[in-house]
Amino acid sequence: MTTEWAVVAAAEQFTLDARNAGELTFTVSNPGEAPDTVVFDVAPGEGSQRAWFTVTEPQRVVPGQGSVTFLVRLTVPAGTPPRRYDMTGFAYSANTAPEESSRSSGRVTYEVRAVAAPKRTPWPWIAAAAALVLLVGTVVTVLLLRGDDPPPGDPRVVTVEAESLVSAAAVESPRGSAATVVEQGNCCGVTWSGDTQLFFQGRAIGDQVSVTVDIPADGTWLFSTVRTTSFDYANTVWAIDGTQVGGAFLGFTPTVVRTDWIDVGSVRLTAGQHRVTLVVVGKTQGTDRYFAGVDTIRFTEVLPLAVR
Repeated sequence: MTTEWAVVAAAEQFTLDARNAGELTFTVSNPGEAPDTVVFDVAPGEGSQRAWFTVTEPQRVVPGQGSVTFLVRLTVPAGTPPRRYDMTGFAYSANTAPEESSRSSGRVTYEVRAVAAPKRTPWPWIAAAAALVLLVGTVVTVLLLRGDDPPPGDPRVVTVEAESLVSAAAVESPRGSAATVVEQGNCCGVTWSGDTQLFFQGRAIGDQVSVTVDIPADGTWLFSTVRTTSFDYANTVWAIDGTQVGGAFLGFTPTVVRTDWIDVGSVRLTAGQHRVTLVVVGKTQGTDRYFAGVDTIRFTEVLPLAVR
């Protein structure tokens, strides 16, 4: 019997750094009762090449009613024309021909930017001095802007109690599950900020909840969160405006735990409203629940070096 694999990308777009490199997770689910060995691969779009992509552990055993997550790394070679490219991930059973059991994810895009050739530095101590200035500036910025209690009213820091966003949150269940999101009060020996957290009750891979956060100014912003873990919590990733930020967060712990602040990643944002999405990508325990908890979220502006 052919396994009807389900393939879900963690986001609609790769986030590439200044070197046009990035990574994205894909989750492959086995809806059948019997275990099967899956092979995951990448289909590059027009103008791109398979050699740009690396798949970590491309062949894995997936238990019945279970799922596995594959990490795909993308490295675009220098000299590639700058424009938008795309790819898809696909999975098939190891014991069958790919055309017999292959299933694909949705199309995933990525923007390739022009990369300037590195300039030669005539004097090595000039580069060393510049690096030292950058390091000192970065440390000073972190000391000024980070910390659990930023100065009240600081426009460089946007902190939001996640539960305050529940009433306007949008839940999506691509596989038709009955996912919901609610406000949950203190329980299980844990006290959340404001005595409440955003409690997402996912039921399947791909379930997601989106909230809207207002950013006061154009700039680069460090996205951080305080999360909750538990015995029935899922592995999740964050996406902002459809683009994944950071890697997968593992939600399982034997008991309920509130984390400290976790830096997810930095993203360039314009002033105005932005969609922040939590996506279920897997789990590490035997349960039919794919829950997730978010206590607080924060955006901290990363100031340019000249401002520091």
